[in-house]
Amino acid sequence: MDLSVIIPVYNAENYLCEAIESAIRAGSQVPGGWELLLVDNNSTDRSPDILHHFRDRFPNHVRLLTADKQGAPAARNVGLAVASGQWVQFLDADDFLEEDKIAAQLKMVDQGTQWVIGAYYNLWPDGSTDTSIPDPDPFRGLVMNHRVGNTNANLYRREALARVNNWNEATPYYDDPNLHLRLLKAGTNYVIDPVVRSCYRHHAGEHRVTNNNKALQTSQAVDLIVETINFLSSNRPDYFQQNAPFFLGALLRAIRILATYDLDAATVAYRIHFGPAAKWAIDRPYELVGRYTRLYPYLGFRNLERLRLALATVLPAALKRRLKA
Repeated sequence: MDLSVIIPVYNAENYLCEAIESAIRAGSQVPGGWELLLVDNNSTDRSPDILHHFRDRFPNHVRLLTADKQGAPAARNVGLAVASGQWVQFLDADDFLEEDKIAAQLKMVDQGTQWVIGAYYNLWPDGSTDTSIPDPDPFRGLVMNHRVGNTNANLYRREALARVNNWNEATPYYDDPNLHLRLLKAGTNYVIDPVVRSCYRHHAGEHRVTNNNKALQTSQAVDLIVETINFLSSNRPDYFQQNAPFFLGALLRAIRILATYDLDAATVAYRIHFGPAAKWAIDRPYELVGRYTRLYPYLGFRNLERLRLALATVLPAALKRRLKA
């Protein structure tokens, strides 16, 4: 079989039909065989009824599975355990694929390709959209604005996922980047598809993981950037030295974002990674962060961030943007 599509489902009744229908349309464009694995993750709304409806409509393609352990990574791993496709397309239950997404990406691969890094667009609650195009350098894309694809935009060879032990079930908030870093560290062969072929929907639903616990989510982002820098400085030292202002700027930017949600944790992170004994000290300015961050060593990270948070409640947006520059 050529393709397995895996959709983890938890209380997604408002968007689930659109997601499944898009997966069926996209799967139907694949010349070889395909299957759709719907993994219920302890839903308490009408989602199970919707899943049974599609299983009954498409019995030759749709299989129903259950995942007792909560979380999308665990549910995806349940699907992977029974998947028979050479290639795997993941899709969140509130997002959707363009009809040609999978077929077009399969035309881009050869026998050595293990991973297609794809583009996607964000659909915001007010109906506005913006696109995320993969960075030509996936390590840089990984640490800045998720520009190394996401769950829906990418396509993975199943054996490549198995080599990195599939999804990490201990990372509920930063599971996509965690997987992508492990694929990059393993030297996974990839191609980049710059054409937008999937949608990531942002909404206020209580069951969307990214709406919950911003402090923990951002803390995991900091940890991932640190792991990336550690890997590059040890395994690709020349590349890291050339790109150090970018990666250290991405780390400082993430710590600054963490300060918005947990100033104490951000202060500790700054002290560890940018304090007097910082092992990555460079003699060039960091990229991606405002000039005011150069005052941290003199006035103190905590003092400046406390001031920033206080001013954020009273300054006009235009002035805040100028201060960030």
